[in-house]
Amino acid sequence: KHAEGFSIKWHNDIYWKDKKICGILIENNLIGNKIERSMAGIGININQKTFYSSAPNPVSLLQITEDQREIEILPFWANIIRRCMYYYRFFRQGDTDTVSERYRLSLYRRNGFYPYKDKEGTFKARILRVKPEGTLVLMDEAGKEREYTFKEVEYLNLPAS
Repeated sequence: KHAEGFSIKWHNDIYWKDKKICGILIENNLIGNKIERSMAGIGININQKTFYSSAPNPVSLLQITEDQREIEILPFWANIIRRCMYYYRFFRQGDTDTVSERYRLSLYRRNGFYPYKDKEGTFKARILRVKPEGTLVLMDEAGKEREYTFKEVEYLNLPAS
């Protein structure tokens, strides 16, 4: 089943509305400037009713489904693997543009100006793009482009302007 409200929070989380439903950890082994291999781990909140961690905004699939029935794990994961293989085929064929565009259209907070925090303080910006190597490019309200790699910028949970 498909549902509205899912997006990818740069660079490694899946959100439903403003709540985290999934975390992804990717480890790349590089030789020179080429990725030799990648390993990915995916943690999805599937059937949790209550969260006991200090995470500020978790949600599970069970909590967002209308019928509140537990999700069967094996068919769920089979569908996830099917979708991963679907996009992997584009990479194998050298068509990275299709996957990149789908990623861009799925970005969390891709429309509008939102609050962020970096080493210089807080500011509002909108997402311009994510570069092929994973650098996030924001444009602040003054029109200045700002580029960030992993852990250099933080999303703040405040409304857009």
